[in-house]
Amino acid sequence: MEQGEDYLRQLGFRQFRVRHHGQIVRIEIAREEMPRAMTPEMAAEFTRVFKSLGFKFVTLDLEGFRSGSMNALLTPDQISAAAQRPTRIA
Repeated sequence: MEQGEDYLRQLGFRQFRVRHHGQIVRIEIAREEMPRAMTPEMAAEFTRVFKSLGFKFVTLDLEGFRSGSMNALLTPDQISAAAQRPTRIA
């Protein structure tokens, strides 16, 4: 979701991640930047931009930015299986 992250960078956010789940985009922003992200004006801007990128639903993750948050969707068995897979070198 490089276009969305580029746009957040243009808006002046420094630490964030854009995650997509089908028609839903989930925006993670650092907690210290959250007050700025949660204004009605910024919500409207996020909605405008991410809907123009094709998302039906635009969400702001209230837990904020955190590395590895996509792993929270995996079961312990899936995490274990992924750790045991050989690493590909391109």
